[in-house]
Amino acid sequence: MKSILFVDDEPLLLQGLERQFRDLRKDWDMHFAEGGQAALTLMERVPIEVIVSDMSMPGMDGAQLLGEVLARHPHTVRLVLSGHADRDAVLRLVGPAHQYLSKPCDPGELRGAISRALALRDLLANEHLKQLASKVKSLPALPALHRQLTAELGKEEPSLERVADLISHDVAMTSKILQLVNSAFFGLPEPAATPFEAASFLGLSTIRSLVLSIHIFSQFDSNSINAFSAERLARHGWRTAMAAKKIAALEHSEAKMGDQCFLAGLLHDIGQLVLAAGLPGLYESVLRKARSEGLPVWEAERSEFGATHAEVGAYLLGLWGLPNPVVEAVALHHRPAECLDRGLCPAIIVHVADALAHEQDADVTASVGPQPDRACLIALGLEGRLDFWKETIAAH
Repeated sequence: MKSILFVDDEPLLLQGLERQFRDLRKDWDMHFAEGGQAALTLMERVPIEVIVSDMSMPGMDGAQLLGEVLARHPHTVRLVLSGHADRDAVLRLVGPAHQYLSKPCDPGELRGAISRALALRDLLANEHLKQLASKVKSLPALPALHRQLTAELGKEEPSLERVADLISHDVAMTSKILQLVNSAFFGLPEPAATPFEAASFLGLSTIRSLVLSIHIFSQFDSNSINAFSAERLARHGWRTAMAAKKIAALEHSEAKMGDQCFLAGLLHDIGQLVLAAGLPGLYESVLRKARSEGLPVWEAERSEFGATHAEVGAYLLGLWGLPNPVVEAVALHHRPAECLDRGLCPAIIVHVADALAHEQDADVTASVGPQPDRACLIALGLEGRLDFWKETIAAH
């Protein structure tokens, strides 16, 4: 049974939640705490998988509570309900909260957010990796791009287009900006699917606060793991994103799907960044094993962890509330045959784009690059398109 903790300083609201979710008592072991301190006391004796906290509470507010939960119980998925209208309140939650929901929250929306969080926990079998991903508040950005972004935001009249372009070339900055802008707090009718959309909606003042005041982006230490290059990962992500968007356009897909393919292509290897930043020594040995034994990196990861960077990345992006087609494409970019959609979808496109980008990559390594799953493409009636995609992308 899944354990859920609801936290609010209003007893009547907690009673209302208990009534609304009464039909889930066979599936959810629900707990209710009046205030942050009561919640922390309960969590010392009861393992909690998902915590849902109000933001505005006397004594210890939601941001403070979730910060404590992150430190003491990093495996717990952290959701916050906020009725604040100002963005400064939400910026305090960047890091401690995985997802932000607006208050009052529709019961169906809250039920869906909790259910998705619980389903994601089944994606990673390795509890250590699950805890590692759950602890991630921000990811390290490329130093050069971080410096350029800081310099641009420091100008009297920074360029929104330049800021968005710098963000779009960095896996860490793209994922975190999209986590924030796609939260229910901002109430977008459709999730932002590109860094430019996200930057345009947030505005330069909010981005400046994130980067210069809150220091949401650290800089990646290239000396921490010699076998891993964040720059190479960023270049490969960009090539994959461009190839994926091109394939979607060649197949006359809707613009929305093209944006999803681009975003999933850009972020498909984000799990490698999580592993390199969080487990540098162990991950370096995994990469060296892949190169010395001529294995694909994901196979060496599975041998060591029982999971791959694809599942780690998808788990993190799912926790952060990114669109489901993007999360699925990241999770399945090495296993496209497991995609439930039996047609052309972001998961299939990103799988192919990843393989084609590896072929074009000038930074050839000793590890084996992924190959298109021809059996999967044949089953979908798409194998005849592969050479056309490859030739068209190579020509650009």
